Amino acid sequence: MNLLIEKAMVNKLCLLLLLAFGAVTAYRYPDLPPGPYCGLNHTEGTQCCANRHDECSRRIRDTLCYCDEFCSREDHDDCCPDYEEVCMGMAPPEPIGEACVYKRQNFFPPDTTMQDCNSCQCSQVAQGVTQWVCEHDLCLMDEDLVHAVNNQKLSWRAAKYSQFYGKKLKDALVYKLGTFPLSAEARRTWPMTYNKENFIPQMEFDSRKAWPGFISPVVDQGWCGSDWAVSIAGVMSDRYAIQSNGAEKKVLSPQSLLSCSRRMQRGCKGGHIDVAWNYAKNHGLVDEECYPYEASVQPCKLKRHGNLIDDGCQQPITKRTSRYKVGPIGRLQNEEDIMYDIMQSGPVHAIMTVYQDFFHYRTGVYERSKQGNNQLKGLHSVRIVGWGEEQLKKYWLVANSWGEWWGEAGYFKIRRGVNEADIESFVVTVLSDVTESLRRK
Repeated sequence: MNLLIEKAMVNKLCLLLLLAFGAVTAYRYPDLPPGPYCGLNHTEGTQCCANRHDECSRRIRDTLCYCDEFCSREDHDDCCPDYEEVCMGMAPPEPIGEACVYKRQNFFPPDTTMQDCNSCQCSQVAQGVTQWVCEHDLCLMDEDLVHAVNNQKLSWRAAKYSQFYGKKLKDALVYKLGTFPLSAEARRTWPMTYNKENFIPQMEFDSRKAWPGFISPVVDQGWCGSDWAVSIAGVMSDRYAIQSNGAEKKVLSPQSLLSCSRRMQRGCKGGHIDVAWNYAKNHGLVDEECYPYEASVQPCKLKRHGNLIDDGCQQPITKRTSRYKVGPIGRLQNEEDIMYDIMQSGPVHAIMTVYQDFFHYRTGVYERSKQGNNQLKGLHSVRIVGWGEEQLKKYWLVANSWGEWWGEAGYFKIRRGVNEADIESFVVTVLSDVTESLRRK
């Protein structure tokens, strides 16, 4: 019994050695005792035993290794480092040279590690010579960029976010944004101009204060290029609550769009806003409680021509029997029209251009710093909820979709009236399909 227990302990210790060093060979890991083991005083036929022989072993550090034929089986990992060379006549492996060192740790081929956002592999580049072979992609977070922004006299402050550590800039432009370039159809959207006679815009306006409890919360889209779905659902939620006097106050589901608006869309890899708005007009959304957001594309559970009951959702208090739909979208083309529309009907959907520095926004009025990479960029859908002025700079107040941990509790301010980051180039307004008796007077 003691012999069996000792054997089990030996097997376990040898397995730990193997896991710690990859494949236990004296050549591969020069910090192990060089041996020989099976080759100790070797006379052919006497040291490499047939079958299982517990006495056919050698000491290696604080345990034993074996030289019997069971070592030829793949499920045994307690064999001596020189078993294949001595007992099977195989040539010893070539020495691989010095270790690759990272953060005071030794690595050997083919070990890998992460250096910021890039994967590196310890590789043998010549006989006896090893070195790190790494990817060289730009990382999303850039400490030099943060220092450069904060050392300039800009109207905003930058920060590094731990939630973005290990992420590449090129991937963030797909999975933290998601809006595709505008199609020809979208560009033909009918522009709207209001008769704003006697309209004097307020110096400051915040939809959250104008309609307390009606504005939907900031969503974290996760690592999914669904900004188009999140922003549209947010605007619809706000406008249903406002235009119904709170009678249809519901947080609507971006998952409705992400999973069910699939024509010409790519889910978490991006979408066309005109296609998504058309889906909202023709098919409608359900509420978040009915179809929770999952930051991934799941099979659509909504019937193509269904209603709230068919979808397995609870009927709203208002006895609505159809999904939440909207009318055709309109395009707002200038600063005052955008302000007027927000004051009258609620937050609007806007598209902006995002560069690397924007991911670092922490507080203040954003204006592009031209720090960091200026070649890689992407389009981003956001929700403008108000405006104001700070340090003599006019700004839009905007809800982002990266969670409340980013920016000013999930919001940011951006310069107003100068089309900063193209945010005034394509702004969408829409009317919700509120029951007429509930519509705000």
